[in-house]
Amino acid sequence: MPTTLHPSSSRPAALSPLLGMAWVDNQAIPVSATTLMLAALLILVAVAALGLAWLLQAQASKTKRLQAELLAQRTWSKSAMDALPALVLMHGPDGDVLDTNAYGRQHPIAAEAMLVAIKSNDLTVTPDGEPEPYEIDYTDDDGTHRQGMLWSQPLLALSGERTGSISFLFDITAFRDAEQAARVTERGLREIVQRVPVAVFSILKDTHGVRHVTFAAGDVRALFGLELTDLLGAGDVLQERPLQGRIHPDDVAAFGRLISPVTTDLKPRSLDFRAFGREGLRWIHGTLTPQALPDGSLRLIGYFIDTTELNARNEALRIARDVAERASKAKADFLATMSHEIRTPMNGVIGMLELLGRTPINAEQRELLRAVEDSAAVLLQILNDILDFSKLEAGDLRLDETPFDPRVLVDNVVSVMASRAQAKGLSVHVAIDATVAGSLVGDNVRLRQILLNLLSNATKFTERGSIAVRVVVLADDGAQQHLRVSVSDTGIGIPREKQAILFNPFTQAEASTSRRYGGTGLGLAICRHLVQLMEGSVELSSEPGHGTTVGFEVRLPVERREAAAPAGLRGRHAVVRLVSADTGTALSEHLKSLGMTVELADSAAPLREGMAASLLFVEPADTESETRISAHVVAVTDEPLLSTGIELRQERLFLSANPLKWQSLVRACLNVLELRDDVAETHGLHPSSEAVATDADPPPSSLADLPTHRGHILVAEDHPVSQKLILRQLAILGLSCDVVDNGRDALEALSGNDYAMLLTDCNMPLMSGYELATAWRKHEAENRSPRRLPIIAMTANALAGEAVRVRNAGMDDVLSKPLQLLPLSQKISQWLPEQLASTSASPLGLHDLGLLTGLAGDEVPGLYDEMLQAFSSASHDDLVELRHCVESGDPAAAALSLHRLLGALQLFSNGALLDQGRGLLEALHTGQAREVLPQLPSFARDVELLLSNLNGQPADKPVN
Repeated sequence: MPTTLHPSSSRPAALSPLLGMAWVDNQAIPVSATTLMLAALLILVAVAALGLAWLLQAQASKTKRLQAELLAQRTWSKSAMDALPALVLMHGPDGDVLDTNAYGRQHPIAAEAMLVAIKSNDLTVTPDGEPEPYEIDYTDDDGTHRQGMLWSQPLLALSGERTGSISFLFDITAFRDAEQAARVTERGLREIVQRVPVAVFSILKDTHGVRHVTFAAGDVRALFGLELTDLLGAGDVLQERPLQGRIHPDDVAAFGRLISPVTTDLKPRSLDFRAFGREGLRWIHGTLTPQALPDGSLRLIGYFIDTTELNARNEALRIARDVAERASKAKADFLATMSHEIRTPMNGVIGMLELLGRTPINAEQRELLRAVEDSAAVLLQILNDILDFSKLEAGDLRLDETPFDPRVLVDNVVSVMASRAQAKGLSVHVAIDATVAGSLVGDNVRLRQILLNLLSNATKFTERGSIAVRVVVLADDGAQQHLRVSVSDTGIGIPREKQAILFNPFTQAEASTSRRYGGTGLGLAICRHLVQLMEGSVELSSEPGHGTTVGFEVRLPVERREAAAPAGLRGRHAVVRLVSADTGTALSEHLKSLGMTVELADSAAPLREGMAASLLFVEPADTESETRISAHVVAVTDEPLLSTGIELRQERLFLSANPLKWQSLVRACLNVLELRDDVAETHGLHPSSEAVATDADPPPSSLADLPTHRGHILVAEDHPVSQKLILRQLAILGLSCDVVDNGRDALEALSGNDYAMLLTDCNMPLMSGYELATAWRKHEAENRSPRRLPIIAMTANALAGEAVRVRNAGMDDVLSKPLQLLPLSQKISQWLPEQLASTSASPLGLHDLGLLTGLAGDEVPGLYDEMLQAFSSASHDDLVELRHCVESGDPAAAALSLHRLLGALQLFSNGALLDQGRGLLEALHTGQAREVLPQLPSFARDVELLLSNLNGQPADKPVN
């Protein structure tokens, strides 16, 4: 039945356009079924068309994307081929080139040679079916002969059919050249090792422990008496049995460990062993280095070399070293003995001369006494030079680095030498840069020794003119200063050809130098050794007739930058108006170091009006300048003044520039400005104003200002003459003492008395000084003594080891013989500061004769007579003891008695008798002791005869 559509019925939205005309005036129009079917069919066709259009569009997009990816892949492949450092060709089955990379396009000749090689050679493959490369030779575009490795890979279709090939050509010219060079090198090495007694090898120890020789070269027969083939089995396996048969039986085990290392220990190892080679038993040195490989195997690389001759030389050197060490020890023993034997009489000579000089003697006697003192000092200096040089040669000398003031050091050294130079009419000048630090760190004792030696040489070899000391700063990095210290003179000069040898020991410029000027020729050699020990250098420049300059350079750490100057001087202004430019410059550098500002004024021009300064330094004759300026005046003179370097004359202060000393300048500034020396007071020194000399002051004594001490001291000394000397010296210093002659009595005396100090000789009978000190320190520890007794050793042994031995024994300090008053007083002041009775005593002069009543005068025995009496008495006992030792056949006791006798005999005899005694003493210490004993009675009779002659009495009967 027909369907009626009503306006209110639901309609699909898609049908509205088609049916929109069906409504007219909202009246229903009947539609047939055919119409509806046609409409539905049209809708389906439209949907299908839309879906097909979408599918076509998606397929087109995918095709474009695939084309882009394919193009990118082709581009990447092309770039990769172009980036290869090799020639690549792609060709079809017929060999025609389809494509090549950038390398091929750049090298067309190489590509052509490659294509010819491909066409002329069938493609070869390995047994596994892989392509096998082969080499070709060709000429490059530039005409260079090249070598290449050609490799081709077939291109197969899915069906397995070959569609073409891709070929690669790698340039291996550099590798072949290197390989050829390696072959040449290897061949050269093989030729070399074949001509020297050495074998180089490489062994591969596989995971089964089998050792394969992968490389071997060298003269194996010379080393082991075998050919290389004797050591190799099948597969180049190392055969140990033949090799071990050639090794010395005592070295087989060690050799086995050398060539069979465990894999856990990969350190290089070496061995010296013996083997029977072509020429008999040889010494061989083997070195082997293991290397673990990734597969668990071990590679051993090493060498064997014949060291028979080297071992022979080493053995000869060892024997020579032993001989040298024995000789060095003998030399050290000889030096120790000579030091003791020489210093013991020097103790008496210099000490007695010092005491004699303090007695009332006339001018002629004093002149003679000074000559003797100079000779004794020269003898002691020669001894010290020889000992120092021996210590330097033996390497026993060590630097003791402490802070020191370089300006004070120069002052002290110049003060020692100035009087000697001025006595010859020489002027002494000193100049120190203001930039030199106030305190440096170094061995000031050795620096003083170097400078003193250079000054001594300059004074010795200069007859007229001047000597100059200069200290300049060459570099300063803040922590260290590089200094140059030089000494110049106007002396005889040195020829250029002689200058190079002057630093050799025992060498002087001329053969006559030693006779004319004295000395040993060791001074400059010692200076060079000391400077080298400080890592410095020494230079000498000289011209005959125009003087010599010797300088040394050292680098020293800076301990304090500013000089130790009184605070009252800092910031003041000084005007220097002197004729000598050098003196004015040196003075201004010192003033700048004091923290002052300085103005150098021309001495030829008058001072300008209105000038003002705290200090004015002028010539002695310049009295006008001080009227033009308001300042305190110091007259600078070239005249040598007293040891203080300043002098007050008619209310005017004079400062000596000959030499210009730092401490003298400080004292001059403080005195004219009436200031206190706060630096000296801080360090406990005397106020500088007390050091000013006046016109009425008498000449100072050489031992001026010796302090007077208090206290009771024990002296352990076995020789009577030395006992007399130390008694006199301690009495002069205000000390009382007890004297014992052996260590055992000293220990007993210490236990029963309260002594302030112990002075002990080191070598005494019954108990030595070392044993005494050790025993007393043990006593103090066991009894918990509240006070440690100061113990000072007295020794004639000046070698370096003696000081160490003394301190190891428990002693506090050491005094070298011969003892002198000033060092003795200084040591006592150091260890007994609370016992100081006076530190400002007047110089010991004629008013001290109450202590020395028995040392002079015609009514009482003189000093010589007193010492002779002590020597005669002690020698009588020694001679009796010597005869008893001979009768009992005791060489050791005889040597001790003879040693005591010779120690005093040297004060009264230096002839053949003394030489005979020394020879006998030396023989007693050797295997000839029994043969020497019968000779001692004859020597004793000769000593008795000498004693009789010294005492003016006939030798009527022997001592018994």
